[in-house]
Amino acid sequence: MQSSPAFSRNIEPIADAMAAQGFDRCEFLLELGCGPGEHVVEFAKRWEEPFFQPTDCSRAAITSTDLRAREAGLRATRICPARIVDVAEDEWPQVEGDPPYDGIYSINVVHIMAKTAIPSFFAGCGRNLRPGGLLGLYDTWTFDGEFVGPNNQRFDQSLRSQGYGGVSSIEECDQAASKAGLERIDVSYLPANNQFVTYRKIDDGDITPASLEFREAVMRADLQEEDARAPPLPMGPSPDDYTGELPVAGAEGFADGVGGEDDL
Repeated sequence: MQSSPAFSRNIEPIADAMAAQGFDRCEFLLELGCGPGEHVVEFAKRWEEPFFQPTDCSRAAITSTDLRAREAGLRATRICPARIVDVAEDEWPQVEGDPPYDGIYSINVVHIMAKTAIPSFFAGCGRNLRPGGLLGLYDTWTFDGEFVGPNNQRFDQSLRSQGYGGVSSIEECDQAASKAGLERIDVSYLPANNQFVTYRKIDDGDITPASLEFREAVMRADLQEEDARAPPLPMGPSPDDYTGELPVAGAEGFADGVGGEDDL
């Protein structure tokens, strides 16, 4: 299995920052860029509620994540089999058919993406989050053109020399997020001059086809369960519910009276 040398250093502050924003209380979380699988397995051990869908663009990472989840006894119970997703693509068919996720998170991915991939990344997150859902990103950014600490400027230069996208500006990410229907709600400053940035999908009342189908299935199941418990409905309204003028015995159209035309 693969391993990340930074995992043991950053897992505590990342987990704390995510829990502070409510990721530990989400029902279904999508991980973009699972890498060796260390983070998703650790989160599944710590948090009782979420189910996880890890993804990565590397088949080696997918294999490592599945092996690590199986070794922990969490594969196919709390952690779904990992899937291949390239966040730089305009569509993510491997997850697009799922019901919208309650939360999406990505750790140390933004700085390796090409700048041209940032709009696709946020657009994909916006499509796959439910209204009110959370997007959490662990990385480092520039704020108003300034790096957070001198080491991050050297880090950016090193990344670019290796062909990676480098440190992104928070303003660029905010703009792409806004176009995807997301708003930034928090920035947590973590050790080693890193940040955990949280976005939330704006609830505009829009319902995706997958979400609508999922909600309708839940409603049908609820109605079936309710029908099994409820007594049969009456065939017509109860006399107690009638508020109009009651008929008088012997009046036209009633027994013991003169029949009307409808009785012929």
